[in-house]
Amino acid sequence: MRSDKRENSVYLSLGTNLGDRLAYLKDGIARLQVLSTQDIELSNIYESQPWGNELLNYFLNCVVHIRTNLQPHQLLIKTQGIEREMGRDRKSRGKGYQNRVIDIDILTHGNATVDSNGLIIPHPLIARRRFVLLPLSDLAPELILPYSSESIRKSLSTCEDSLTCTKFDSL
Repeated sequence: MRSDKRENSVYLSLGTNLGDRLAYLKDGIARLQVLSTQDIELSNIYESQPWGNELLNYFLNCVVHIRTNLQPHQLLIKTQGIEREMGRDRKSRGKGYQNRVIDIDILTHGNATVDSNGLIIPHPLIARRRFVLLPLSDLAPELILPYSSESIRKSLSTCEDSLTCTKFDSL
């Protein structure tokens, strides 16, 4: 008997700029492992200047690759639940970006394109953010997003984001 559930390859971006940033990344990754049908693949960790609000603390960022049977909106509900469990009280909407314990963004979900109910996949700002492109290129340099004809590697080489983003550590 075949299952109707399809396993999808998903890339998620994680960021944190409060408290013990490395501990928060580790905790977030451990919580995401539960959603994956296989071991998570993890990029390098990067420290980056805040994007969108220069008054914020510096971030630690990474990208994880999971395989999941969850559909995009189900995954959004789960990742937002993880954010709340870890102490994030609200998403940055309308009033600009805020400091946060953890931020989990769905970058891609297989070949899906979604634009509904507060979810856009692929994430619309991937190509504009060096702190996303660098770790994503660690895992999937040849990935081509549905709306693009360029690989992640090529997008990184042409990215106009000049904010500092340097390798920090690995878990």
